[in-house]
Amino acid sequence: MSVRVARSRELVAAGRRPAVVARVAGVSRQAIYRKPKRRRPPQRRPACGPVDAVIVEVATANPTDGTRMVAAKTSRRLGRPVNRKRAQRVMREQRLLQRHRPPARRRRPGFFRVERPDQLWHLDLSAVWVAEHGWCYLQAAIDCCTREIVGWSLELRCRTQEATALVEQATLARGIEPGELTLGTDNGSAFTSRAFRARLGDLGIAHRRGGYRDPESQAFIESWFGKLKERLVWRSEFETLEQGERGDRRLHPELPPPPALRPPLPDAGRSTTNLGGWTTTSENRGLKRQRPTGPGHAPPPG
Repeated sequence: MSVRVARSRELVAAGRRPAVVARVAGVSRQAIYRKPKRRRPPQRRPACGPVDAVIVEVATANPTDGTRMVAAKTSRRLGRPVNRKRAQRVMREQRLLQRHRPPARRRRPGFFRVERPDQLWHLDLSAVWVAEHGWCYLQAAIDCCTREIVGWSLELRCRTQEATALVEQATLARGIEPGELTLGTDNGSAFTSRAFRARLGDLGIAHRRGGYRDPESQAFIESWFGKLKERLVWRSEFETLEQGERGDRRLHPELPPPPALRPPLPDAGRSTTNLGGWTTTSENRGLKRQRPTGPGHAPPPG
């Protein structure tokens, strides 16, 4: 564009009509007539007024604070509200604004071409409310080639033991050989623990971790969990873990059986016999529970 404008100015200076030159060159006549001026660097103006002086003083004393924090500290010092935009204008004029670093690019595991079943699995977990135990955890692994759930479990904990048991049962049922499978997970504590990675190494499974704050690296299993919640979890209320497992198999009849890992609760605070006197009936599901009864509880109002 600048080359055409410069050439158009030369033709106009040689005696050509500006309207014809602008129409043929595809530029505006204003660009031909305008005389470019060198841009002057911004001048640092002195702070005018007591409020601007306090803003400059606070910003200079706290060079790492942003405009909102400077405005808040100035308001506290003066005892009157100071607009954030005023603090931003004064700090810009005094060149006190700090340059923001561009957000670092998320590190993704890279492109993975899936060419056969049992080549890449995605493993993830999600919380499901069960009235008997509270929040329980549903873990599932999906085959990225066939979109088939190869293993799942609904447990009281989401520790390394539950994740390891799920992987062991799924690989045994599918007959996975060492060096044949790559398991993709997020950066949860259960999947990044030393015991889990060591067990994957013993099984000959390559571990592929996704990027931080990047659910797209686990797109297949994240999509499956989203559909499961829309079609079953958010529409149902489960009283026991067995009801949750029956609901999953009713919605997905092709699901494999869950691993037999159901140890007793280690602490009495979450046991089924110590729920503070609360009981659940078939009429009152989910969070709709009866009043507490027994010693230590007041009788219901008559």
